[in-house]
Amino acid sequence: MEYLKNGKFFAQVAGSLEAHARQELEELGTQVIQEVPRGLRFSCDKATLYKVVYCSRLVQRVLAPLISFNCHSEKYLYKQALGGVDWTLLFSPQQSFGIESNVSESKISHSLYAGQLLKDAICDCFRAKFGVRPNFSSQGADINFNLHIRANWATISLDISGSMHKRGYRLSAGEAPLQETLAAAIIRLSGWKGEKPLLDPMCGSGTILAEALMHYCKIPAAYLRNDMGLSNMPDYDATLHKQIKHEANKQIIALPKGLIEGSDISAENIRIARDNLANLPSGKEIELRAKRFQDLPKKSGLCLITNPPYGIRLGSNSSTIVLYNELGNFLKQKCPNSEAFVLCGNKDLVPELRLRAHWKKGLKNGDLEVKLAKIIVKS
Repeated sequence: MEYLKNGKFFAQVAGSLEAHARQELEELGTQVIQEVPRGLRFSCDKATLYKVVYCSRLVQRVLAPLISFNCHSEKYLYKQALGGVDWTLLFSPQQSFGIESNVSESKISHSLYAGQLLKDAICDCFRAKFGVRPNFSSQGADINFNLHIRANWATISLDISGSMHKRGYRLSAGEAPLQETLAAAIIRLSGWKGEKPLLDPMCGSGTILAEALMHYCKIPAAYLRNDMGLSNMPDYDATLHKQIKHEANKQIIALPKGLIEGSDISAENIRIARDNLANLPSGKEIELRAKRFQDLPKKSGLCLITNPPYGIRLGSNSSTIVLYNELGNFLKQKCPNSEAFVLCGNKDLVPELRLRAHWKKGLKNGDLEVKLAKIIVKS
């Protein structure tokens, strides 16, 4: 198996976060070998790998490559998948398996069909050895594989992390929730380290607040998540894994009362946010209010981080502009000596804050191009 020979892995990353995820991976102790669109190839030892899966806030998924090859035909894909990996060493006939496939710029042009060929090869491998085949499951499988073919180069990998953006605290969500990895990236870009109170005045279901809490309190990203994908690795070391998690958990600190606050016009959103945050250590210390941001009291020296609603969520473009105008007025009138980081639905909305942006950074919210604007509010 390829990763056992070279110690190299692949991190899937949301678009626009590649450089930030690279920095995070290097901080965690990996050597980043190559940065590609929506991903990073890196190498590390086993302990560091376990730390990445448990602690990374920006990576979406970690893959352990099993085999790579030049693939110019469907027949060759099946042949290599059947003969290049002994699938029976990875799981048993009683376990289920799943496949995620992605194909681009290649002679094989259909992702679903490519995945079907891999599925057939895995099942035929089991039939040849045991006379039975394992069950395939599109959701909740015991073990998952990833097939990626680009420019006729195929890589088949073992998924060792699952969806890392699913932290486990968000048991329910409001309308159009921000993905956790993007919220974590915004916290990182803000540079906030707890030196001033943090406020999200349009907190929705509380994702920005939760990521700020986890960042400040050093709560590992997978603290609530079941990361048992690692146990499917043939060289899995349960004792080392437990040790890495224990060492990371020892770093957790308590949240000072009043350091993080949130508000939202919707009482239902506040209820959801309160329920979600209660799942995290110190989550109940976050102060939440069901209130329009326009009605919040004046407060100096804040770090304000927020993702205002826009477009469809507000119903009309004029409503969005009015909201941004009012947010700018709120910052100017009620948040002196503060910094604000506003995730704007598009670049045209930044001027509608009617405040000069110190900087603007392009990000992606799903497939949507958005801008994070830093506003410095003086007294």
